[in-house]
Amino acid sequence: MVQPLSRTEQQVRASFDFEHRRYTAARYLCISPRLVEDWLADVQLPPDFFRGLTVLDVGCGSGRWTYALAALGARVVAVDFSETAVEITRGVTRAFDTVRVLQASLFHLPFEPGEFDFVVCWGVLHHTPDSAAAFRAIAPLVRRGGTLYVMVYEQRNPMKVIGTELLRVILRRLPPEVRYRMCRKLVVRNRLLFQLLRGLIACIPASALHGELDAETAQFGLYDWYSPRYNHLHRLHEVREWFLQAGYGDLRVTSPIKHTRPVDLFRFGACGGSIKVRGTRAGRETRDATLAEAYASRLESVLKA
Repeated sequence: MVQPLSRTEQQVRASFDFEHRRYTAARYLCISPRLVEDWLADVQLPPDFFRGLTVLDVGCGSGRWTYALAALGARVVAVDFSETAVEITRGVTRAFDTVRVLQASLFHLPFEPGEFDFVVCWGVLHHTPDSAAAFRAIAPLVRRGGTLYVMVYEQRNPMKVIGTELLRVILRRLPPEVRYRMCRKLVVRNRLLFQLLRGLIACIPASALHGELDAETAQFGLYDWYSPRYNHLHRLHEVREWFLQAGYGDLRVTSPIKHTRPVDLFRFGACGGSIKVRGTRAGRETRDATLAEAYASRLESVLKA
């Protein structure tokens, strides 16, 4: 169910095919029962919330969240446009008879509006040509009263964005294996060197490594950042506006708000790197309240401008 891909889309798929084939190297990506707790902490919902729900995992990758959702008792449809991701997700969820895995493009999903109780799109929208358009493509798939949950990269220091983008252009010209090894060098051990680089490019200090963030996981994260052609960054108010315009209310930001001072917001963003938001698709009884919230949000944006 994958439409013919453009040259750029083929590059994106090739970069992720390589990444998914190497997923077992990183402790964070390994499939194990602990993923259930990781997922619940990420989405901030109780375990019994998912039992019996019909869930769509858009951009399932190596199947981490598909596995966790199935373990919580959900019926899961997992979708990715990477053939490698589809094969791996089928393998890691083979113990569950409630999982279906399909290969399809986010912009050409074979589903009807309102078909799912819960849709998750984690770390995918910003790797498409147009994040907002990708959001609009999946938002109608949630039933009235159902939940949509997304994670996107956050806007930060413009100087760092420019430096990172220049390095991305260089690294994308390298073969995936070489690019992957180069990303390991961006896990910087020298503290002085990290302080010099942190304001110019995306890198990770070795001092930040711990049980959850081992060196291989950091390397994978950097590869994910530097490899795809598209790597859009967004502000929290922008993501909230997507939800409101699509008729969603009861919005919850599940990523911690780390920064509130203007200078810190400029340098790091509100959440410090990634924005996670879930919302409820309004039913008839709550539609007016959602429209009022959307109007207030737009008015606030105008006043800030």
